[in-house]
Amino acid sequence: MKLYISTLLNLSALLSISLANGRMDIRFTHHVEGKWSFPLPKEEANAVFYLSEDKSLYIGGEDILYHFNFEIMKNYTIKADFYNCLGKPHCKNYLTFVGQLLGNLTLCGTNAQKAGCWVMNNENVHKLEDHWTELLAPRTPAMNYNILITGNQVYSTVPRKSNNAVSVMKTFRKIYGNLPLLYTGHTLWRDPEFVKSLVVEKEDKVQSKILLFFTENNIETRTVEKRLTMVAQMCKNEVGSMKADTRNIFSTALKSHIICGNQLSGQYYPHLQDIYYLQGKTGNVIYGLFKNSWNHSAVCSYEVEAIESLFNTSSLFGSSKKDLKVRPGTCHPTLTPEETSEEASRYPELTNWLWPSRNRTVFQNLNNFQKIVVDEITAVNQKTYRVFILATDFGTVHKTVELEDGVFDIPEVRPFKQKGRLQFMELKPNEHVLYMGTTREISRLPLDDCAAFYPSCKDCIQSRDPFCGWIEGKCESVLKFNSSFMVQQNLKQNATCELKKESTTMYLKENRHTINNKEVKEMVEELGILSHKFMEPNTATKIRCIWLLILTIQLLILM
Repeated sequence: MKLYISTLLNLSALLSISLANGRMDIRFTHHVEGKWSFPLPKEEANAVFYLSEDKSLYIGGEDILYHFNFEIMKNYTIKADFYNCLGKPHCKNYLTFVGQLLGNLTLCGTNAQKAGCWVMNNENVHKLEDHWTELLAPRTPAMNYNILITGNQVYSTVPRKSNNAVSVMKTFRKIYGNLPLLYTGHTLWRDPEFVKSLVVEKEDKVQSKILLFFTENNIETRTVEKRLTMVAQMCKNEVGSMKADTRNIFSTALKSHIICGNQLSGQYYPHLQDIYYLQGKTGNVIYGLFKNSWNHSAVCSYEVEAIESLFNTSSLFGSSKKDLKVRPGTCHPTLTPEETSEEASRYPELTNWLWPSRNRTVFQNLNNFQKIVVDEITAVNQKTYRVFILATDFGTVHKTVELEDGVFDIPEVRPFKQKGRLQFMELKPNEHVLYMGTTREISRLPLDDCAAFYPSCKDCIQSRDPFCGWIEGKCESVLKFNSSFMVQQNLKQNATCELKKESTTMYLKENRHTINNKEVKEMVEELGILSHKFMEPNTATKIRCIWLLILTIQLLILM
């Protein structure tokens, strides 16, 4: 008996250590190839996507626009209006922007290296002659750029460039909207690659912020990484600086280094892949998808209030001024004082860094994910849960739920028939439907698809998917039923429909005299074998190991 107890204590310690450093791993794969996917007529290596309010998908490609309502696909030829680059690469019209702009469906493209935009009205296309529209498309499709449209304001990072000039320094500028048309100064960043931009709106419009996520070269040597993940914040409705020669430069723009990792273990994921802004029922959170040098992924969360607090309290790195009347980065309805804007221009980086919530990752994974969205679902117990959808570069979807007792992995889904590079992923939160696009296919994927767990009640319950429940003998979406239906869900602990914890204990008590040392020994031996595999990426092994540990302890107590 003492030997068994000693062995179990050692195994328990191993399990505890392993769980504390555990990663989320794929439990099983749900194949739905072709069920909701549709092929493009030809491969579009640089496709861009726009999902309209009526749930139609517009796909911009090489000299063409596709319109698909998931029943019929139409296409429209959008060729360059002239060619001055014959014999050079990319001498076609690659559409790089499709979306609603000033009430119209607008298409912008490289236009044979002389960027331009067109408006589509009742299937008729005409060219826009406004000069600012040239800043909605780069000269070549592979160039890094970011477009932000908020209300009637349009921002772009596409650099101004003439036919014979070299690229100018990258800026983030307002190209259309209320005056003044501000842009960022040359001191804000160092060779940036833009990931995403978003707006945090406030009731007091003066306090609304723009957040711009990017990577840049590291020249301050405050950390060893060659490229740093950064976030810049600026006041959306600022009116500029009092200083005449910098009047049109954002005077409130500051930046901070973003950290994703576990501070206690010193394990970090420095490379930003994607950002998702969740305006949720329980608060506004920005989720970042990162990876490390081994291409392992991690998700970190940042409360919007914590970001605002950081920019409101941190000193400026390298600055010695403490007595400014107006703090750099402050949003106010009048011109920024000259000394404040000059200090922000000289020292745009915060001393303090942006750390994730609770100074740790939400979860980690051995896969290399490229995109993330986050959905919220109110389950049968009337509690709200967050479901993470992550996609690989080839469109495989990984679904994970954040529960009260930790993060739990649901299935991997494969929606595409053909192998193509993932270009687009967007969530319609009110419908809980995911729209995706690769260079070869498009897909419409309902998040409440419970077919992977049908027809077993045990599998349905143990999936711990808040979208799914055992309803009238089937594993069904809880979105299809009201509260009057008897729905079985389990979002707190692993359980089965057939065998509850209470019945297990009763069975042991009733059969305690027939249980012998041999059975206990066999269970301990199996537990020892499984424990050595606990660090492997196999969730089923971990669950079996924990179950055996609990059951063996119960047996020993009853002996």
